[in-house]
Parts: sequence; C-alpha cells; structure tokens
Amino acid sequence: MVDPNELLENARLIYEFIEGNPGMHLREISRELNIHSSTLRYHLGYLEKKGLIISKKEENVRIFFIADKLSSEDKNITPLLQQKRFRDIILFIIISDETTHSEIYKKLSMKPSTLSKYIGILESRRIVKHTKSGREKHYYIEDEQRVMELLLTYKKSFWDPFVENVLEIYLER
Repeated sequence: MVDPNELLENARLIYEFIEGNPGMHLREISRELNIHSSTLRYHLGYLEKKGLIISKKEENVRIFFIADKLSSEDKNITPLLQQKRFRDIILFIIISDETTHSEIYKKLSMKPSTLSKYIGILESRRIVKHTKSGREKHYYIEDEQRVMELLLTYKKSFWDPFVENVLEIYLER
C-alpha cells in the first residue's frame, strides 16, 4: 500500500521545483528530482487537475508552469531561457548591444546555419528583433528589461556562470 504522506511529499517537491524552474519538460524534471517518469506523470496529472500547475505543448514536449504565476509572454520566454543554447544567444545579444549574425556564431562557436535556426525561433517568439544595415542584420532583444527580470528571478535554476556575469554587467549599466 502507498503511503499518503509520500504522495503529498512528492507532489510538494514537484510543485516547488516547477515554481523555481518554469518551462521545464517531463524528462528534465524527472532527471533533476530523480523521480521515475511514470510516478512524475501521475503527480503532474494530479497537480494539473487541482489547478495548481498548467502545461503547454511545445514542439514535441509538454512543459510545465505554476498556474497564474507567469504571463503568456513570460511563458513564451522562460522555456527558451531554460535551454543553454537559446540562453547563450540571448545573453550575448544583451551584452553586445545590437550584434551581428557572424559575431554571434564566432563568439558562441556555432555553425551559421544552426544559429540561423535558433535566431528564427527567437524572432518568431518576438524575443529577438533585427534591423538591417546594408546586407548585415543587427540583432537586439525586444523587451530586454523583461528578459533580465526573468533571468534575475530564476537565476538559481540555470546553474550558469554566464548568467551571473551578464546580470552583473547589466546591473552596472
């Protein structure tokens, strides 16, 4: 027989994890909390039925948020901030102040075609915009202040010294 206290403890643990790490998907949550995926699915379903969390299908995965905690714009940004490549691109654009495609792929050691794919996603979500100067595109963050607020709020979930460095640079401006 299953101990009801253990069920409540797992649900609380999952809820608190999602609260501090919005936009993560099942496998990431399972790996971070060391909870078997079938057990995790059960608790996520329970939390969602109770209206405590919500999920959103994105690409091939379902991502999770605390209900009524983030705006729809923030739910658009936070899953990308949880992914290192997207986060690195966003952070580099913030500290570089209108950087070009070639500057980004050289600094982040990415293939130009891979960067184009990532930039396309960031532009489609209205996180990154560009201006043209001749044949060159200059990229900038559409709502830099909002992105920085999310980075500050959830910086513990990134485990990334680059985030800390950019936050320091940004706050010194």
